[in-house]
Amino acid sequence: MKLLGRYLSRAVLNASLAVLLVIVGLDFVFTLLEELKDLTDDYTLLNAVVYLLIRLPERLYLFLPVGILVGVLIGLGSLASTSELTVMRAAGVSIPRLILHASRPVIALLVMAMLASEYLLLDWTQAAETYRWETRTGRQAATVSSARDLWLKEDTAFYRINVARDDGRLLGISIYQLDEDWQFERRITAPQAEYREGQWYLQEAREIQMHPGSVSEKRYPEMAFPLPLQPELVALQAFEPADLPPSDLWRFGHYLEDKGQSSGFYWLSFWQKVLLPVTVLAVVLLGASFTFGPLRSVPAGTRVFHGIIIGLSVKFAQDLLGPSALLWGFTPALAVLIPAAFCTLWAIWLIRKAG
Repeated sequence: MKLLGRYLSRAVLNASLAVLLVIVGLDFVFTLLEELKDLTDDYTLLNAVVYLLIRLPERLYLFLPVGILVGVLIGLGSLASTSELTVMRAAGVSIPRLILHASRPVIALLVMAMLASEYLLLDWTQAAETYRWETRTGRQAATVSSARDLWLKEDTAFYRINVARDDGRLLGISIYQLDEDWQFERRITAPQAEYREGQWYLQEAREIQMHPGSVSEKRYPEMAFPLPLQPELVALQAFEPADLPPSDLWRFGHYLEDKGQSSGFYWLSFWQKVLLPVTVLAVVLLGASFTFGPLRSVPAGTRVFHGIIIGLSVKFAQDLLGPSALLWGFTPALAVLIPAAFCTLWAIWLIRKAG
């Protein structure tokens, strides 16, 4: 049984890696052709190739689900076309056990993908974009991340920040404070602020305060003020939610909720990343059940076509349910789990029918 398990796992793993190699290779070629129009004397063909090579981990992660699905269909389909799966079943091996053996390399690939998503992908993506920008402009990129044109709210105060840097500096700060009746109370502006010893200090601050029948103005060389912004979270606002690792999405989602800000898209991206193994395994289970059922004797091209259709259908369903979850107020996790549950139930039905 161990030998049989290794044989099945190796067939699925080899097929999945081959499919990934083809998909990523085609993506590399087409992206390189797209980069050719941006070539200059400083940004040469070699620089473009290096840029795309740095981006390879990101592209592998992006195409991993469809690569695994098509790889399972091809790997098991090739065994079915040579009647090897039929012999295995005749020897007493059940369909669930065969699918379990075929899923082992899938689980290993998903574990590596999750680790890469948490610890590597954001740094690799930043490194690639920084390299491309530096070679094209001939200038050194900034060593800090920054977010621009931020609007924050806390209780009855509104904050506008032109530039926020994760090294503990803010540029162009405007603070609007309202009273309990939401009437304008005071406005504070400062060209910059620094974060020292757990506190924000506004430099050259100007305060305009409203009084009954009058307006007063004060200026401060330096003014301590409790801005609702942590330097380590500034960099997170400079990226799209889909680019952030799960731990940062979790931390930033709670941070926004504590500040009364909208955090829906961050939670949606968090659940999409965390539940990626559930989604992929559900789709793989459905694809494998097809191999024992309606696709056991069709050509390999047909299996690949069905695999792509299944993967795209699940992706479109999740993309539609995600905004719906934010609109209707149910947890974004359901937007990921509902298509996965549908695939699982369909696969169980097909397996029972084939068995």
